[in-house]
Amino acid sequence: MHPKRYTCLTVFFLIVLSFAPSCVKAQILNVERARVERDSANYFTGKAGVNFSMFNRNAGKDNPNNYLQLTFNGDIAYISGRHSYLLLNYYNYLLVNYDSKELRNTVASTGYSHFRVNFLRERRLSYELFTQLQADKARGLELRTLAGGGIRYRLLKDEESGIYLGTGLMHEHEEWENPEQEERLMVSDLLKSTNYVSAKAKINENVSTEGIVYYQFGYDDNISKFRNRVSGDVTLLVKLSNRFTFKTNFSCTYEDEPIVPITNFVYAITNGIQVQF
Repeated sequence: MHPKRYTCLTVFFLIVLSFAPSCVKAQILNVERARVERDSANYFTGKAGVNFSMFNRNAGKDNPNNYLQLTFNGDIAYISGRHSYLLLNYYNYLLVNYDSKELRNTVASTGYSHFRVNFLRERRLSYELFTQLQADKARGLELRTLAGGGIRYRLLKDEESGIYLGTGLMHEHEEWENPEQEERLMVSDLLKSTNYVSAKAKINENVSTEGIVYYQFGYDDNISKFRNRVSGDVTLLVKLSNRFTFKTNFSCTYEDEPIVPITNFVYAITNGIQVQF
């Protein structure tokens, strides 16, 4: 492709993404973001990104709604000769001042911290252990903790792409606020099957994409049914320099039998700058 044409397409692409809608109600863990492919071993690597925005919207002539939003992503990995250790972190804080005269505020915060070990990472069939702490106040999830393990199978791998399959078992503990019953938490403890397929592809020297789809299910004796959850995360990365990358991301979650009466399907589209260190 001609350099001038490539530059024009890149600028147009960034402009379009900057006007994409944004929603912060979904947060999907993509374990592939912190995985790296290098020939060396015994090193640390990681990446972090911060997004900040402030704006207002009409809520009356002299009383606009004011919004403040802060988002942080931080992943770090240690790669040894045989194993890999991943720590993934995400946090989003949204403050809405909807009555400046009376200083009434609404706060919605979401986030997670996830630790994962991949044993015998270079083999086609490897093994994983993981644990996670999560909250999503915007949806009413006060706390989710989980721990488990499983196997990871490398279906395809070359210099430009890779496809991986994973399956395992985990124990999941959840505490939800019931929107129909104030000051009452609904608690769930389930043994679940957790499964995923993930893929990476390098489109050219400056553009790459990665994605993951999860399917998790467990039988709940309280309702005599299986609770099923399907979630996905797709990211497009445009390299701006050796350290800075523009990132756009789409994620979504669908639950057929949520613990409390909430929206079954939620999604998020986000854009931001990522720094590599």
